[in-house]
Amino acid sequence: MDEPRRASAQTNVFMSMQDFFDPAGHPPTPLVRLPPALVPFPPEQRVQVFAKLSFLSPTLNLKWAPAFEMLRQGAGPEGYGGARLVEASSGNMALALALQSRAFGLAGVAAIVPADLAFVKKELLHLLGVELSVSTEAAGAPSAIEKARARGAEPGFRNLAQYENPANPQAHARWTAAQVQDQTAGALTVFCAGLGTTGTLVGAREALPGHVRLVGARCAPGHAVPGVRSEARLAEIRFAWREGIHPVEVTTKDSFRASLKLIRHGLLAGPSSGLALAGLLDFLDRCRKDPEAWAALRNPAGDIVAAFVCGDTPHLYVDKYSTHLDPADFAL
Repeated sequence: MDEPRRASAQTNVFMSMQDFFDPAGHPPTPLVRLPPALVPFPPEQRVQVFAKLSFLSPTLNLKWAPAFEMLRQGAGPEGYGGARLVEASSGNMALALALQSRAFGLAGVAAIVPADLAFVKKELLHLLGVELSVSTEAAGAPSAIEKARARGAEPGFRNLAQYENPANPQAHARWTAAQVQDQTAGALTVFCAGLGTTGTLVGAREALPGHVRLVGARCAPGHAVPGVRSEARLAEIRFAWREGIHPVEVTTKDSFRASLKLIRHGLLAGPSSGLALAGLLDFLDRCRKDPEAWAALRNPAGDIVAAFVCGDTPHLYVDKYSTHLDPADFAL
Protein backbone atom coordinates (compact mmCIF):
# COMPACT_ATOMS: atom_id res chain seq x y z
CA MET A 1 0.00 0.00 0.00
CA ASP A 2 1.31 3.42 -0.92
CA GLU A 3 1.96 5.83 1.95
CA PRO A 4 -0.92 8.32 2.37
CA ARG A 5 -0.30 11.83 1.21
CA ARG A 6 0.86 14.19 3.91
CA ALA A 7 -1.35 16.69 5.67
CA SER A 8 -2.79 19.64 3.85
CA ALA A 9 -6.05 21.51 3.82
CA GLN A 10 -6.94 19.48 0.72
CA THR A 11 -6.06 15.93 1.77
CA ASN A 12 -6.88 16.09 5.49
CA VAL A 13 -4.34 13.34 6.17
CA PHE A 14 -1.95 13.62 9.14
CA MET A 15 1.18 11.51 9.55
CA SER A 16 1.56 12.12 13.29
CA MET A 17 -0.54 13.29 16.22
CA GLN A 18 1.54 16.44 16.50
CA ASP A 19 0.77 17.22 12.85
CA PHE A 20 -2.90 16.62 13.57
CA PHE A 21 -2.90 19.17 16.39
CA ASP A 22 -0.96 21.82 14.44
CA PRO A 23 -3.45 24.53 13.36
CA ALA A 24 -1.23 25.36 10.39
CA GLY A 25 -2.22 22.03 8.79
CA HIS A 26 -5.97 22.65 8.98
CA PRO A 27 -8.37 24.80 6.99
CA PRO A 28 -9.89 27.71 8.96
CA THR A 29 -12.67 26.84 11.37
CA PRO A 30 -16.04 27.87 9.90
CA LEU A 31 -17.49 31.36 9.98
CA VAL A 32 -21.29 31.23 9.75
CA ARG A 33 -23.63 34.14 9.16
CA LEU A 34 -26.50 34.07 11.66
CA PRO A 35 -30.07 33.91 10.34
CA PRO A 36 -32.31 36.99 10.69
CA ALA A 37 -34.17 35.37 13.61
CA LEU A 38 -31.01 35.74 15.74
CA VAL A 39 -30.08 39.27 14.64
CA PRO A 40 -32.48 41.87 16.12
CA PHE A 41 -31.82 44.54 13.51
CA PRO A 42 -34.01 45.24 10.46
CA PRO A 43 -32.49 44.60 7.01
CA GLU A 44 -32.25 48.29 6.18
CA GLN A 45 -29.74 48.74 9.04
CA ARG A 46 -27.35 46.45 7.15
CA VAL A 47 -26.00 44.50 10.12
CA GLN A 48 -24.41 41.10 9.55
CA VAL A 49 -23.44 38.90 12.48
CA PHE A 50 -21.13 35.91 12.05
CA ALA A 51 -20.33 33.06 14.44
CA LYS A 52 -16.70 31.90 14.43
CA LEU A 53 -17.05 28.20 15.22
CA SER A 54 -13.75 27.76 17.03
CA PHE A 55 -15.13 24.70 18.80
CA LEU A 56 -14.88 22.75 15.53
CA SER A 57 -11.27 21.90 16.30
CA PRO A 58 -9.36 18.71 17.18
CA THR A 59 -10.01 19.43 20.87
CA LEU A 60 -13.63 20.56 20.35
CA ASN A 61 -12.96 23.90 22.02
CA LEU A 62 -11.25 27.24 21.48
CA LYS A 63 -8.15 26.23 23.47
CA TRP A 64 -6.81 24.01 20.69
CA ALA A 65 -4.57 26.64 19.06
CA PRO A 66 -3.19 28.37 22.20
CA ALA A 67 -2.54 24.98 23.84
CA PHE A 68 -0.60 23.83 20.78
CA GLU A 69 1.39 27.05 20.55
CA MET A 70 2.26 27.05 24.26
CA LEU A 71 3.34 23.42 24.03
CA ARG A 72 5.38 24.07 20.89
CA GLN A 73 7.15 27.13 22.26
CA GLY A 74 7.67 25.62 25.72
CA ALA A 75 9.41 22.46 24.55
CA GLY A 76 13.20 22.38 25.02
CA PRO A 77 15.79 20.66 22.78
CA GLU A 78 14.90 17.33 24.37
CA GLY A 79 11.19 18.03 24.48
CA TYR A 80 9.63 17.97 27.95
CA GLY A 81 11.64 15.06 29.30
CA GLY A 82 8.56 13.28 30.58
CA ALA A 83 7.50 16.17 32.80
CA ARG A 84 3.90 16.59 33.90
CA LEU A 85 2.05 19.80 33.08
CA VAL A 86 0.11 21.63 35.75
CA GLU A 87 -2.38 24.33 34.81
CA ALA A 88 -5.13 26.35 36.46
CA SER A 89 -8.15 25.84 34.24
CA SER A 90 -11.93 25.93 34.18
CA GLY A 91 -11.60 22.77 32.14
CA ASN A 92 -11.17 23.52 28.45
CA MET A 93 -7.45 24.33 28.53
CA ALA A 94 -6.85 21.26 30.68
CA LEU A 95 -8.77 19.27 28.08
CA ALA A 96 -6.80 20.70 25.17
CA LEU A 97 -3.47 20.14 26.92
CA ALA A 98 -4.37 16.61 27.96
CA LEU A 99 -5.36 15.65 24.42
CA GLN A 100 -2.12 17.04 23.00
CA SER A 101 0.31 16.22 25.81
CA ARG A 102 1.43 12.79 24.68
CA ALA A 103 2.19 14.09 21.19
CA PHE A 104 4.80 16.34 22.87
CA GLY A 105 6.27 13.60 25.08
CA LEU A 106 4.68 14.72 28.33
CA ALA A 107 3.78 12.36 31.14
CA GLY A 108 0.34 13.88 31.59
CA VAL A 109 -1.57 16.86 32.97
CA ALA A 110 -2.55 17.99 36.44
CA ALA A 111 -5.30 20.61 36.57
CA ILE A 112 -6.37 22.92 39.37
CA VAL A 113 -10.07 23.46 38.73
CA PRO A 114 -12.94 25.40 40.32
CA ALA A 115 -15.28 23.68 42.76
CA ASP A 116 -18.25 24.19 40.43
CA LEU A 117 -16.64 22.36 37.49
CA ALA A 118 -19.39 20.77 35.41
CA PHE A 119 -19.85 17.06 36.17
CA VAL A 120 -19.57 15.94 32.53
CA LYS A 121 -16.40 17.96 32.04
CA LYS A 122 -14.93 16.44 35.22
CA GLU A 123 -15.71 12.95 33.93
CA LEU A 124 -14.14 13.67 30.55
CA LEU A 125 -10.97 14.95 32.22
CA HIS A 126 -10.96 11.76 34.28
CA LEU A 127 -11.12 9.71 31.04
CA LEU A 128 -8.09 11.63 29.80
CA GLY A 129 -6.13 10.78 32.94
CA VAL A 130 -5.99 14.36 34.22
CA GLU A 131 -5.13 14.68 37.91
CA LEU A 132 -7.70 17.09 39.35
CA SER A 133 -7.26 19.36 42.36
CA VAL A 134 -10.11 21.62 43.43
CA SER A 135 -9.41 25.23 44.31
CA THR A 136 -12.05 26.82 46.54
CA GLU A 137 -10.64 30.35 46.09
CA ALA A 138 -11.20 31.08 49.79
CA ALA A 139 -10.47 34.61 50.97
CA GLY A 140 -6.78 35.05 51.69
CA ALA A 141 -5.84 31.68 50.18
CA PRO A 142 -3.63 31.37 47.07
CA SER A 143 -5.59 31.45 43.84
CA ALA A 144 -5.65 28.52 41.40
CA ILE A 145 -3.22 30.43 39.19
CA GLU A 146 -0.79 30.90 42.09
CA LYS A 147 -1.10 27.25 43.09
CA ALA A 148 -0.33 26.13 39.52
CA ARG A 149 2.64 28.47 39.31
CA ALA A 150 4.06 27.11 42.60
CA ARG A 151 3.57 23.48 41.69
CA GLY A 152 5.03 24.07 38.24
CA ALA A 153 8.31 25.04 39.93
CA GLU A 154 8.56 21.62 41.57
CA PRO A 155 10.78 18.90 40.01
CA GLY A 156 8.99 16.94 37.32
CA PHE A 157 6.31 19.57 36.71
CA ARG A 158 5.88 22.42 34.21
CA ASN A 159 3.39 25.27 34.31
CA LEU A 160 2.77 26.83 30.89
CA ALA A 161 0.82 29.66 32.58
CA GLN A 162 -1.94 30.33 30.08
CA TYR A 163 -2.89 33.55 31.87
CA GLU A 164 0.43 35.23 31.11
CA ASN A 165 2.14 33.14 28.42
CA PRO A 166 2.51 35.30 25.26
CA ALA A 167 2.06 32.19 23.11
CA ASN A 168 -1.63 32.27 24.09
CA PRO A 169 -2.51 35.59 22.37
CA GLN A 170 0.01 34.89 19.61
CA ALA A 171 -1.97 31.82 18.63
CA HIS A 172 -5.20 33.81 18.48
CA ALA A 173 -3.52 36.54 16.46
CA ARG A 174 -2.14 34.02 13.98
CA TRP A 175 -5.24 31.88 13.62
CA THR A 176 -8.50 33.01 15.28
CA ALA A 177 -8.46 36.71 14.44
CA ALA A 178 -6.49 36.46 11.19
CA GLN A 179 -8.91 33.85 9.90
CA VAL A 180 -11.95 36.02 10.64
CA GLN A 181 -10.35 38.98 8.90
CA ASP A 182 -9.64 36.83 5.86
CA GLN A 183 -13.03 35.09 5.90
CA THR A 184 -14.82 38.46 5.86
CA ALA A 185 -12.52 39.69 3.06
CA GLY A 186 -11.45 42.60 5.25
CA ALA A 187 -15.03 43.82 5.76
CA LEU A 188 -15.04 43.09 9.51
CA THR A 189 -15.90 46.04 11.77
CA VAL A 190 -16.70 44.45 15.18
CA PHE A 191 -15.09 41.44 16.90
CA CYS A 192 -16.34 40.02 20.20
CA ALA A 193 -15.02 37.30 22.50
CA GLY A 194 -15.46 36.28 26.10
CA LEU A 195 -12.87 37.45 28.62
CA GLY A 196 -11.27 34.45 30.33
CA THR A 197 -7.52 34.43 29.91
CA THR A 198 -8.16 37.45 27.61
CA GLY A 199 -5.80 35.84 25.08
CA THR A 200 -8.35 35.90 22.25
CA LEU A 201 -8.83 39.66 22.37
CA VAL A 202 -5.20 40.49 23.10
CA GLY A 203 -4.30 38.49 20.01
CA ALA A 204 -7.10 40.08 17.99
CA ARG A 205 -5.80 43.53 18.91
CA GLU A 206 -2.49 42.62 17.31
CA ALA A 207 -3.95 41.00 14.20
CA LEU A 208 -6.96 43.13 13.28
CA PRO A 209 -6.90 46.63 11.75
CA GLY A 210 -7.30 49.51 14.18
CA HIS A 211 -10.78 50.42 12.95
CA VAL A 212 -12.25 47.09 14.11
CA ARG A 213 -14.04 47.54 17.43
CA LEU A 214 -13.01 44.90 19.97
CA VAL A 215 -15.71 43.87 22.44
CA GLY A 216 -14.85 41.91 25.58
CA ALA A 217 -17.76 40.06 27.19
CA ARG A 218 -17.28 39.29 30.86
CA CYS A 219 -19.53 37.83 33.57
CA ALA A 220 -21.72 40.28 35.44
CA PRO A 221 -20.87 40.55 39.16
CA GLY A 222 -22.12 37.52 41.04
CA HIS A 223 -22.65 35.51 37.86
CA ALA A 224 -20.67 32.63 36.38
CA VAL A 225 -20.18 31.17 32.92
CA PRO A 226 -17.62 28.40 32.30
CA GLY A 227 -14.35 29.80 30.94
CA VAL A 228 -15.25 33.48 31.45
CA ARG A 229 -14.29 35.80 34.28
CA SER A 230 -15.93 38.70 36.08
CA GLU A 231 -14.24 42.07 36.50
CA ALA A 232 -13.06 41.07 39.98
CA ARG A 233 -11.45 37.83 38.75
CA LEU A 234 -9.89 39.53 35.72
CA ALA A 235 -7.62 41.32 38.19
CA GLU A 236 -5.50 38.13 38.28
CA ILE A 237 -4.74 38.28 34.55
CA ARG A 238 -1.29 39.59 33.63
CA PHE A 239 -2.01 40.39 29.98
CA ALA A 240 -2.54 44.10 29.29
CA TRP A 241 -5.97 43.41 27.87
CA ARG A 242 -7.86 46.62 28.65
CA GLU A 243 -6.38 48.88 25.98
CA GLY A 244 -8.77 49.25 23.08
CA ILE A 245 -11.30 46.77 24.47
CA HIS A 246 -14.96 47.73 24.97
CA PRO A 247 -16.16 45.65 27.96
CA VAL A 248 -19.74 44.47 28.35
CA GLU A 249 -21.23 42.43 31.19
CA VAL A 250 -23.50 39.44 30.64
CA THR A 251 -25.51 37.40 33.12
CA THR A 252 -25.50 33.64 33.44
CA LYS A 253 -29.09 33.37 32.27
CA ASP A 254 -28.55 35.55 29.21
CA SER A 255 -25.50 33.46 28.27
CA PHE A 256 -27.35 30.15 28.47
CA ARG A 257 -30.41 31.63 26.78
CA ALA A 258 -28.33 32.87 23.82
CA SER A 259 -26.61 29.48 23.65
CA LEU A 260 -29.99 27.76 23.54
CA LYS A 261 -31.10 30.00 20.66
CA LEU A 262 -27.94 29.13 18.72
CA ILE A 263 -28.54 25.43 19.35
CA ARG A 264 -32.16 25.69 18.18
CA HIS A 265 -30.94 27.29 14.94
CA GLY A 266 -28.44 24.53 14.21
CA LEU A 267 -25.20 25.68 15.86
CA LEU A 268 -24.02 23.51 18.76
CA ALA A 269 -22.54 26.45 20.64
CA GLY A 270 -22.16 26.34 24.41
CA PRO A 271 -22.60 28.88 27.22
CA SER A 272 -19.43 30.92 26.64
CA SER A 273 -20.47 31.18 22.99
CA GLY A 274 -23.87 32.43 24.14
CA LEU A 275 -22.17 34.95 26.39
CA ALA A 276 -20.16 36.31 23.45
CA LEU A 277 -23.28 36.62 21.29
CA ALA A 278 -25.28 38.30 24.08
CA GLY A 279 -22.39 40.69 24.74
CA LEU A 280 -22.02 41.55 21.06
CA LEU A 281 -25.74 42.24 20.63
CA ASP A 282 -25.75 44.41 23.76
CA PHE A 283 -22.80 46.42 22.41
CA LEU A 284 -24.46 46.88 19.02
CA ASP A 285 -27.74 47.93 20.63
CA ARG A 286 -25.97 50.58 22.71
CA CYS A 287 -24.16 51.92 19.66
CA ARG A 288 -27.43 52.06 17.70
CA LYS A 289 -28.76 54.62 20.18
CA ASP A 290 -25.85 56.96 19.33
CA PRO A 291 -25.89 57.92 15.62
CA GLU A 292 -22.21 58.84 15.61
CA ALA A 293 -21.13 55.59 17.27
CA TRP A 294 -23.44 53.61 14.98
CA ALA A 295 -22.02 55.22 11.85
CA ALA A 296 -18.46 54.53 13.07
CA LEU A 297 -19.17 50.78 12.99
CA ARG A 298 -19.77 50.74 9.23
CA ASN A 299 -17.19 49.69 6.68
CA PRO A 300 -16.65 51.60 3.41
CA ALA A 301 -19.49 49.62 1.80
CA GLY A 302 -21.87 50.90 4.49
CA ASP A 303 -22.23 47.57 6.32
CA ILE A 304 -21.72 46.62 9.94
CA VAL A 305 -19.98 43.24 9.87
CA ALA A 306 -19.64 41.71 13.33
CA ALA A 307 -18.20 38.37 14.43
CA PHE A 308 -18.21 36.61 17.79
CA VAL A 309 -16.20 33.63 18.93
CA CYS A 310 -17.91 30.35 19.75
CA GLY A 311 -15.40 28.68 22.02
CA ASP A 312 -17.32 25.70 23.35
CA THR A 313 -20.15 23.24 22.74
CA PRO A 314 -23.10 22.52 25.05
CA HIS A 315 -22.17 18.85 25.48
CA LEU A 316 -20.21 19.32 28.71
CA TYR A 317 -22.92 21.46 30.32
CA VAL A 318 -26.14 19.69 29.37
CA ASP A 319 -27.20 19.45 33.03
CA LYS A 320 -26.79 23.20 33.52
CA TYR A 321 -29.37 24.51 31.05
CA SER A 322 -32.41 23.44 33.06
CA THR A 323 -30.71 24.81 36.18
CA HIS A 324 -30.13 28.28 34.78
CA LEU A 325 -33.10 28.71 32.45
CA ASP A 326 -36.84 28.89 33.01
CA PRO A 327 -39.31 26.45 31.40
CA ALA A 328 -40.51 29.27 29.17
CA ASP A 329 -37.04 29.59 27.67
CA PHE A 330 -37.34 26.11 26.20
CA ALA A 331 -40.60 26.98 24.44
CA LEU A 332 -38.87 28.93 21.70
